[in-house]
Amino acid sequence: MINDNPNTDKKKELARPVLDGRIIPPGNDQNKHENTVKNRQDMFVVETPQRQLKDLILPDETMQQIKSLLTKIIYHHVLYEDFGLSEIDPYGGRTAINLYGPPGTGKSFAAEAVAHELNMGIIRVNYAEVESKYVGETAKNIKAAFQAAKETKALLFFDEADSILGKRLSNVRQSTDHAVNISRSVMLLELDRFSGVTVFATNLAANYDTAFIRRILGHIEMPLPDAERRNKLWHFHVPNRLPIRLSDDDWERLILESEGLSGGDILNIVINAASSALEREGPTCVVSLSDFLMAIQASKSAKKNIGAVKQYPSTSEFIQS
Repeated sequence: MINDNPNTDKKKELARPVLDGRIIPPGNDQNKHENTVKNRQDMFVVETPQRQLKDLILPDETMQQIKSLLTKIIYHHVLYEDFGLSEIDPYGGRTAINLYGPPGTGKSFAAEAVAHELNMGIIRVNYAEVESKYVGETAKNIKAAFQAAKETKALLFFDEADSILGKRLSNVRQSTDHAVNISRSVMLLELDRFSGVTVFATNLAANYDTAFIRRILGHIEMPLPDAERRNKLWHFHVPNRLPIRLSDDDWERLILESEGLSGGDILNIVINAASSALEREGPTCVVSLSDFLMAIQASKSAKKNIGAVKQYPSTSEFIQS
Protein backbone atom coordinates (compact mmCIF):
# COMPACT_ATOMS: atom_id res chain seq x y z
CA MET A 1 0.00 0.00 0.00
CA ILE A 2 1.43 3.37 -1.00
CA ASN A 3 1.41 6.21 1.55
CA ASP A 4 0.16 9.30 -0.28
CA ASN A 5 0.13 11.49 2.84
CA PRO A 6 3.11 13.90 2.63
CA ASN A 7 2.66 14.88 6.27
CA THR A 8 3.66 11.38 7.52
CA ASP A 9 7.34 11.77 6.64
CA LYS A 10 7.26 15.31 8.00
CA LYS A 11 5.99 14.07 11.38
CA LYS A 12 8.75 11.46 11.48
CA GLU A 13 11.37 14.16 10.87
CA LEU A 14 9.98 16.37 13.63
CA ALA A 15 10.24 13.45 16.07
CA ARG A 16 13.96 13.12 15.51
CA PRO A 17 16.53 14.93 17.71
CA VAL A 18 17.80 18.36 16.69
CA LEU A 19 21.45 19.44 16.45
CA ASP A 20 22.12 23.14 15.85
CA GLY A 21 18.68 23.46 14.28
CA ARG A 22 19.23 20.47 11.93
CA ILE A 23 17.34 17.17 11.95
CA ILE A 24 19.56 14.21 12.91
CA PRO A 25 18.86 10.99 10.99
CA PRO A 26 18.20 7.84 13.04
CA GLY A 27 21.14 5.57 13.79
CA ASN A 28 23.91 5.22 16.31
CA ASP A 29 23.47 8.79 17.59
CA GLN A 30 19.92 7.96 18.65
CA ASN A 31 21.11 4.87 20.52
CA LYS A 32 23.79 6.88 22.29
CA HIS A 33 21.18 9.46 23.21
CA GLU A 34 18.91 6.83 24.77
CA ASN A 35 21.81 5.36 26.73
CA THR A 36 22.77 8.82 27.99
CA VAL A 37 19.25 9.46 29.27
CA LYS A 38 19.16 6.03 30.92
CA ASN A 39 22.49 6.51 32.67
CA ARG A 40 22.22 10.23 33.41
CA GLN A 41 22.61 9.74 37.15
CA ASP A 42 25.84 7.81 36.62
CA MET A 43 27.48 10.89 35.11
CA PHE A 44 28.15 12.39 38.52
CA VAL A 45 30.65 10.61 40.73
CA VAL A 46 31.32 11.61 44.33
CA GLU A 47 35.06 11.98 45.00
CA THR A 48 36.84 12.14 48.33
CA PRO A 49 38.70 15.48 48.50
CA GLN A 50 42.45 15.12 48.97
CA ARG A 51 43.53 18.76 49.18
CA GLN A 52 43.29 20.74 52.41
CA LEU A 53 42.82 24.39 53.29
CA LYS A 54 46.14 24.53 55.13
CA ASP A 55 47.96 23.77 51.86
CA LEU A 56 46.23 26.53 49.90
CA ILE A 57 48.63 29.42 49.23
CA LEU A 58 46.64 32.65 48.94
CA PRO A 59 46.78 36.27 50.14
CA ASP A 60 45.58 36.67 53.74
CA GLU A 61 42.53 38.67 52.61
CA THR A 62 41.44 35.95 50.19
CA MET A 63 41.92 33.21 52.76
CA GLN A 64 39.88 35.20 55.27
CA GLN A 65 37.02 35.46 52.78
CA ILE A 66 37.00 31.69 52.33
CA LYS A 67 37.04 31.10 56.10
CA SER A 68 34.18 33.56 56.61
CA LEU A 69 32.03 31.69 54.11
CA LEU A 70 32.91 28.41 55.80
CA THR A 71 31.78 29.92 59.12
CA LYS A 72 28.47 30.85 57.53
CA ILE A 73 27.98 27.25 56.42
CA ILE A 74 29.17 25.55 59.61
CA TYR A 75 27.28 27.87 61.97
CA HIS A 76 24.18 28.37 59.85
CA HIS A 77 21.90 27.35 62.74
CA VAL A 78 23.41 29.98 65.06
CA LEU A 79 23.26 32.75 62.46
CA TYR A 80 19.77 32.11 61.13
CA GLU A 81 17.94 30.79 64.16
CA ASP A 82 19.73 32.02 67.28
CA PHE A 83 20.70 35.39 65.75
CA GLY A 84 17.42 35.75 63.82
CA LEU A 85 18.87 36.29 60.36
CA SER A 86 16.09 34.10 58.93
CA GLU A 87 13.72 37.03 59.55
CA ILE A 88 15.51 39.17 56.96
CA ASP A 89 16.81 36.36 54.73
CA PRO A 90 14.25 33.54 54.46
CA TYR A 91 16.30 31.93 51.67
CA GLY A 92 19.48 31.86 53.72
CA GLY A 93 19.97 28.14 53.20
CA ARG A 94 21.45 28.88 49.82
CA THR A 95 25.24 28.68 49.95
CA ALA A 96 26.90 29.30 46.60
CA ILE A 97 30.50 30.47 46.31
CA ASN A 98 32.11 31.91 43.19
CA LEU A 99 35.87 31.71 42.68
CA TYR A 100 37.17 33.84 39.83
CA GLY A 101 40.54 34.81 38.47
CA PRO A 102 43.27 33.83 35.98
CA PRO A 103 43.95 30.19 35.14
CA GLY A 104 46.11 28.25 37.58
CA THR A 105 45.47 30.40 40.65
CA GLY A 106 44.01 27.59 42.77
CA LYS A 107 40.26 27.71 42.13
CA SER A 108 39.83 23.94 41.77
CA PHE A 109 42.24 23.40 44.68
CA ALA A 110 40.16 25.76 46.83
CA ALA A 111 36.88 24.03 45.94
CA GLU A 112 38.33 20.69 46.96
CA ALA A 113 39.77 22.18 50.17
CA VAL A 114 36.37 23.65 51.08
CA ALA A 115 34.77 20.22 50.62
CA HIS A 116 37.49 18.68 52.81
CA GLU A 117 36.97 21.32 55.51
CA LEU A 118 33.22 20.61 55.54
CA ASN A 119 33.83 16.84 55.59
CA MET A 120 31.89 16.47 52.34
CA GLY A 121 32.46 14.54 49.15
CA ILE A 122 32.78 16.56 45.95
CA ILE A 123 31.00 16.18 42.60
CA ARG A 124 32.85 17.90 39.76
CA VAL A 125 30.70 19.16 36.89
CA ASN A 126 32.23 20.44 33.68
CA TYR A 127 29.81 22.03 31.23
CA ALA A 128 31.30 19.99 28.39
CA GLU A 129 30.05 16.89 30.20
CA VAL A 130 26.46 18.07 30.75
CA GLU A 131 25.97 19.86 27.45
CA SER A 132 23.96 17.80 24.98
CA LYS A 133 23.26 18.16 21.27
CA TYR A 134 19.70 17.03 22.01
CA VAL A 135 17.34 19.88 22.75
CA GLY A 136 16.26 19.85 26.41
CA GLU A 137 18.79 17.24 27.55
CA THR A 138 21.29 19.77 28.96
CA ALA A 139 18.65 21.08 31.34
CA LYS A 140 17.88 17.53 32.47
CA ASN A 141 21.58 16.88 33.07
CA ILE A 142 21.78 20.02 35.22
CA LYS A 143 18.83 18.79 37.30
CA ALA A 144 20.49 15.39 37.64
CA ALA A 145 23.69 17.01 38.94
CA PHE A 146 21.83 18.83 41.71
CA GLN A 147 19.82 15.72 42.52
CA ALA A 148 23.01 13.65 42.81
CA ALA A 149 24.52 16.24 45.18
CA LYS A 150 21.33 16.31 47.25
CA GLU A 151 21.16 12.53 47.60
CA THR A 152 24.85 12.13 48.47
CA LYS A 153 25.19 15.38 50.47
CA ALA A 154 28.23 16.25 48.36
CA LEU A 155 29.61 19.65 47.47
CA LEU A 156 28.68 20.48 43.87
CA PHE A 157 31.57 22.05 41.94
CA PHE A 158 31.02 23.65 38.53
CA ASP A 159 34.29 24.30 36.69
CA GLU A 160 34.36 26.74 33.75
CA ALA A 161 31.12 28.07 35.19
CA ASP A 162 30.85 30.99 32.76
CA SER A 163 29.64 28.43 30.18
CA ILE A 164 26.62 27.61 32.32
CA LEU A 165 26.07 30.92 34.15
CA GLY A 166 26.45 33.08 31.05
CA LYS A 167 24.08 35.80 29.93
CA ARG A 168 20.77 34.62 28.53
CA LEU A 169 20.19 35.26 24.84
CA SER A 170 17.77 38.07 23.99
CA ASN A 171 17.69 37.41 20.24
CA VAL A 172 16.49 33.82 19.88
CA ARG A 173 16.78 32.66 16.26
CA GLN A 174 16.88 28.88 16.40
CA SER A 175 16.07 25.94 18.65
CA THR A 176 19.59 25.82 20.11
CA ASP A 177 19.30 29.45 21.28
CA HIS A 178 16.05 28.58 23.02
CA ALA A 179 17.70 25.53 24.59
CA VAL A 180 20.52 27.72 25.98
CA ASN A 181 17.99 30.01 27.66
CA ILE A 182 16.10 27.04 29.08
CA SER A 183 19.34 25.68 30.56
CA ARG A 184 20.09 29.04 32.17
CA SER A 185 16.56 29.22 33.65
CA VAL A 186 16.78 25.67 34.98
CA MET A 187 20.13 26.50 36.56
CA LEU A 188 18.56 29.49 38.33
CA LEU A 189 15.67 27.39 39.65
CA GLU A 190 17.89 24.54 40.83
CA LEU A 191 20.24 26.97 42.55
CA ASP A 192 17.32 28.56 44.38
CA ARG A 193 16.01 25.18 45.53
CA PHE A 194 19.34 23.65 46.51
CA SER A 195 20.17 23.91 50.22
CA GLY A 196 23.59 22.32 49.87
CA VAL A 197 26.95 23.85 49.01
CA THR A 198 27.75 24.89 45.44
CA VAL A 199 31.10 26.25 44.25
CA PHE A 200 31.61 27.87 40.87
CA ALA A 201 34.99 28.57 39.26
CA THR A 202 35.66 30.70 36.19
CA ASN A 203 38.38 32.51 34.27
CA LEU A 204 35.72 34.74 32.66
CA ALA A 205 33.56 36.15 35.45
CA ALA A 206 32.52 39.14 33.34
CA ASN A 207 30.37 36.78 31.23
CA TYR A 208 28.05 35.91 34.14
CA ASP A 209 24.37 36.78 33.92
CA THR A 210 23.50 39.30 36.66
CA ALA A 211 20.69 37.01 37.86
CA PHE A 212 23.34 34.51 38.96
CA ILE A 213 25.59 37.12 40.54
CA ARG A 214 23.00 38.14 43.14
CA ARG A 215 22.19 34.50 43.98
CA ILE A 216 25.77 33.77 44.99
CA LEU A 217 26.66 34.28 48.63
CA GLY A 218 30.29 35.22 48.11
CA HIS A 219 32.50 36.19 45.18
CA ILE A 220 36.16 35.52 45.88
CA GLU A 221 38.91 36.74 43.60
CA MET A 222 41.81 34.33 43.19
CA PRO A 223 44.69 36.59 42.15
CA LEU A 224 48.10 35.87 40.70
CA PRO A 225 50.63 35.33 43.52
CA ASP A 226 52.89 38.10 44.76
CA ALA A 227 56.59 37.51 45.56
CA GLU A 228 55.88 36.13 49.05
CA ARG A 229 53.34 33.63 47.70
CA ARG A 230 55.54 32.69 44.75
CA ASN A 231 58.28 31.82 47.25
CA LYS A 232 55.88 29.49 49.07
CA LEU A 233 54.62 28.03 45.80
CA TRP A 234 58.14 27.24 44.58
CA HIS A 235 58.98 25.41 47.80
CA PHE A 236 55.58 23.66 47.83
CA HIS A 237 56.00 22.36 44.28
CA VAL A 238 59.63 21.21 44.54
CA PRO A 239 59.60 17.78 46.24
CA ASN A 240 62.32 16.97 48.76
CA ARG A 241 63.41 14.02 46.62
CA LEU A 242 63.86 16.11 43.47
CA PRO A 243 67.63 16.36 42.81
CA ILE A 244 68.29 20.09 42.58
CA ARG A 245 71.29 22.36 42.92
CA LEU A 246 70.04 25.81 43.98
CA SER A 247 71.65 28.45 46.18
CA ASP A 248 69.70 31.03 48.16
CA ASP A 249 70.39 33.53 45.37
CA ASP A 250 69.03 31.01 42.85
CA TRP A 251 65.75 30.73 44.76
CA GLU A 252 65.48 34.53 44.75
CA ARG A 253 66.06 34.49 41.00
CA LEU A 254 63.24 32.00 40.48
CA ILE A 255 60.87 34.15 42.53
CA LEU A 256 61.81 37.23 40.52
CA GLU A 257 61.68 35.59 37.09
CA SER A 258 58.29 33.97 37.75
CA GLU A 259 56.48 37.27 38.32
CA GLY A 260 53.12 37.21 36.56
CA LEU A 261 52.89 33.42 36.63
CA SER A 262 50.37 31.37 38.60
CA GLY A 263 50.77 28.41 40.92
CA GLY A 264 49.65 26.14 38.09
CA ASP A 265 52.36 27.64 35.88
CA ILE A 266 55.01 26.99 38.54
CA LEU A 267 53.88 23.37 38.85
CA ASN A 268 54.28 22.87 35.10
CA ILE A 269 57.67 24.62 35.15
CA VAL A 270 58.99 22.26 37.83
CA ILE A 271 57.81 19.23 35.84
CA ASN A 272 59.30 20.54 32.58
CA ALA A 273 62.62 21.48 34.22
CA ALA A 274 62.95 18.03 35.80
CA SER A 275 62.08 16.36 32.48
CA SER A 276 64.68 18.45 30.66
CA ALA A 277 67.42 17.48 33.12
CA LEU A 278 66.42 13.82 32.94
CA GLU A 279 66.51 13.85 29.14
CA ARG A 280 69.97 15.44 29.20
CA GLU A 281 71.70 13.39 31.92
CA GLY A 282 69.48 10.41 32.70
CA PRO A 283 68.39 9.19 36.18
CA THR A 284 71.56 10.57 37.83
CA CYS A 285 70.71 14.12 36.71
CA VAL A 286 70.61 17.26 38.81
CA VAL A 287 68.04 19.95 38.01
CA SER A 288 69.87 23.26 37.78
CA LEU A 289 68.86 26.91 37.78
CA SER A 290 69.22 27.01 33.99
CA ASP A 291 66.67 24.19 33.66
CA PHE A 292 64.16 26.16 35.69
CA LEU A 293 64.88 29.43 33.85
CA MET A 294 64.42 27.77 30.45
CA ALA A 295 61.09 26.34 31.58
CA ILE A 296 60.01 29.76 32.92
CA GLN A 297 60.86 31.38 29.59
CA ALA A 298 58.92 28.74 27.70
CA SER A 299 55.88 29.31 29.93
CA LYS A 300 56.00 33.08 29.43
CA SER A 301 56.46 32.72 25.68
CA ALA A 302 53.42 30.45 25.51
CA LYS A 303 51.29 32.97 27.35
CA LYS A 304 52.46 35.75 25.05
CA ASN A 305 52.19 33.88 21.75
CA ILE A 306 49.18 31.65 22.32
CA GLY A 307 46.96 34.01 24.29
CA ALA A 308 47.39 37.02 26.52
CA VAL A 309 46.22 36.67 30.11
CA LYS A 310 42.91 38.48 30.61
CA GLN A 311 42.84 41.36 33.08
CA TYR A 312 40.33 40.56 35.79
CA PRO A 313 38.20 43.13 37.60
CA SER A 314 38.48 43.66 41.31
CA THR A 315 35.81 42.12 43.54
CA SER A 316 33.87 45.38 43.80
CA GLU A 317 33.99 46.00 40.05
CA PHE A 318 32.82 42.46 39.34
CA ILE A 319 29.84 42.61 41.69
CA GLN A 320 28.78 46.05 40.43
CA SER A 321 29.08 45.12 36.74
